[in-house]
Amino acid sequence: MKLAHLRKTRIIVSLFVFTFLLLFFLNIHGRIIDPVAEFFLRLQFFPSILRLTAITFAISSLGFLLVLLLTFLFGRVYCSSICPMGTMQDIFIAIARRFKSRKKRRFVYTPNKKLILRYSILSATLLFWIFGSLFLLNLLDPYSNFGKISVTLVQPAFTRGVNILSALLERMDLYILAPMLTQSLPRDVIAVSVGIFGVIFVLSVWRGRLFCNSLCPVGSILGLVSSRSVYRIAFQDEACTFCGKCERVCKAECLDSKNKVVDHGRCVSCFNCFDSCSNNGLYFENTFGSRKTIPVKSTDKNIEAGKRTFLLTVAGGVLSVPVLKKFARAQVAASEPGMIPTGTHKPVTPPGSVSYDHFTNNCIACYLCVGACPTNVIVPSFFDYGLEGFMQPKLDYHKSFCNFDCVRCTEVCPTGAIKKLDRDTKRITQIGIARFMYESCIVTVDRTDCGACSEHCPTKAVTMVPYNGLWLPHVEPDLCIGCGACEFACPTEPYKAIYVESNKTHQTITPIDDDQGPRDHHLDEFPF
Repeated sequence: MKLAHLRKTRIIVSLFVFTFLLLFFLNIHGRIIDPVAEFFLRLQFFPSILRLTAITFAISSLGFLLVLLLTFLFGRVYCSSICPMGTMQDIFIAIARRFKSRKKRRFVYTPNKKLILRYSILSATLLFWIFGSLFLLNLLDPYSNFGKISVTLVQPAFTRGVNILSALLERMDLYILAPMLTQSLPRDVIAVSVGIFGVIFVLSVWRGRLFCNSLCPVGSILGLVSSRSVYRIAFQDEACTFCGKCERVCKAECLDSKNKVVDHGRCVSCFNCFDSCSNNGLYFENTFGSRKTIPVKSTDKNIEAGKRTFLLTVAGGVLSVPVLKKFARAQVAASEPGMIPTGTHKPVTPPGSVSYDHFTNNCIACYLCVGACPTNVIVPSFFDYGLEGFMQPKLDYHKSFCNFDCVRCTEVCPTGAIKKLDRDTKRITQIGIARFMYESCIVTVDRTDCGACSEHCPTKAVTMVPYNGLWLPHVEPDLCIGCGACEFACPTEPYKAIYVESNKTHQTITPIDDDQGPRDHHLDEFPF
């Protein structure tokens, strides 16, 4: 039976998944986009596992089991159709082919000599995770990397394009497109995202799916399962003419047409081989229903020979975690002369993240919450959490504030690092407590009234009390939720006279009566 249609089906499905996830990361929502994108999010491998560990039990956290089942039945269809980073690599490969000569477009079968490297990286990633650090997972997970690239590189360009188009339409008195709020991202985070994008682009153009079969931890896990899959690609001895067409289009470089060998652990089920073969020399073999065996070059000796080296490498990597963590936390900001430095001892984590430890142990740094936050108060960090929370998001109240009624970040998190909250619960969830610095306030320094912090506090946790003929801020900790409205409104620079100290474990405040609050405010109403 001709199986060329499988390639076209794969392309349609992969572009469909890729488009919906990209729209979701670009903060474009709708009645169709949201449920479809959220369904595909639940199928992302490591986020699904993290969600299961973060939430005791939920059907939405079992997506990785479905992926494993599909892999066991049909091979690595996740890598070819469901993983957005896999589709991005295919786009890079397709674009690069247009600029290459016919000879350089060809892929060549390469013996799998990278098993030690491949599974050493996987084991080191898992061991780092077990010992409390998602450092390697945040750097290597394909979904996490797709999120970083989408939010830090694609979304800013998209936002600028929308704002330019909106301005042009306004000149024609057409107000059909609302401008978007521009996100300000740290340069070091952008640099890391550019580096990840560059590495994946170069590997894709150079050797196809080399990232998937050498560095990606998901690819390594699924490769173990797909090597024993039920239905898998095999050569038809009678039909194969040794033409090598299938080998030249195999982006995983796993087909050896000369010896009729298929490395099923590396095959990403792109089905290019079916489309290229004009003689039906390839077919889907049922390993349970057929006694035919496909010759596979043994690599057991190579694996055994490298086991000791691999274990020593992993052990060294794990032992280096405390050293790297200490180095990362040793960064201390220099203070300005005559100014009093302020700042929380730990970053403020988003509402719904339960605690500092819960967040750092489950956040995969995909930045979906960063892109979804309507006030842009959630920003990527670098080493703010130390090694165990490398590049995980935090709340930056110098840039914005957490809206009193907003629960958007709790609705989109795929890993359970930020648990879903309803609005009533979010309004009484204390993620931090405002602290007032008497020595830095312009009331005490410049002898003039201000009150910006009190005016913009939605829970009335900050009130003004008499002070030598003026009015000075006073914080009621039992009413403060740590939204940062006071810190954002405070006019003192570079350090704020009032700032939010993070709670290591989120608390619950005393609810305020409806007739007492909250105060309504919008971002453009802030006076400073």
